Amino acid sequence: MMLTKTIRTPVKALTNEDGEPTGFTGYAAVFDNIDLGGDKIIKGAFSQTLASRYPESGAGIPVYWNHDTDDPFKNLGLTTSAIEDEHGLKVEGDIDVSTDIGKQVAKLLKENRVSQMSFAYNVEAGAWVDGQKNDAGTFTPGYYELRQLDLFEVSICPIGMNQATEVSAKKALLGLDPDQQPHDEPSTPSTPRLADGIRRLRLLDIQ
Repeated sequence: MMLTKTIRTPVKALTNEDGEPTGFTGYAAVFDNIDLGGDKIIKGAFSQTLASRYPESGAGIPVYWNHDTDDPFKNLGLTTSAIEDEHGLKVEGDIDVSTDIGKQVAKLLKENRVSQMSFAYNVEAGAWVDGQKNDAGTFTPGYYELRQLDLFEVSICPIGMNQATEVSAKKALLGLDPDQQPHDEPSTPSTPRLADGIRRLRLLDIQ
């Protein structure tokens, strides 16, 4: 099952000597914050997929406009690098400006008219972290910690897609609304598909 996750992020245009936009740089994911889908990505979640699937410093990840993989013209280019830093997954990439869509996306980036990036992934390893109550009696809700992800592509997205993407990702994975969370962490299953099945079964018992 392939999911998507979108964040608001400064996406900057990269230009040539003539000032013409040729690419972009930004963060496709950020670490250590609980997003609208109730997930937290930890640093190192992309290390395995970058090493195995994109070993040349993260070069070669397909770049799309809004995850539209059905339209060949929405394939904007490839990343030239992708690294995990302290903030998140930082990516740089080229944009094919030989197409009308590529030219328009490059124009939007140069004029700061788009401000979101997203990535498509599968969960290879993760676990529920229980909520906690502090000394003041305030309860911090639980979240699902994403520990290892398989990365398929990154996308440049239009403004306003963040909440819709996170909600749809949550429903796709769990069959639930984002505010429905399991309370206990399941034992680690042997495969991600089994993990999804166990999580769905456990959620049936939530009142």
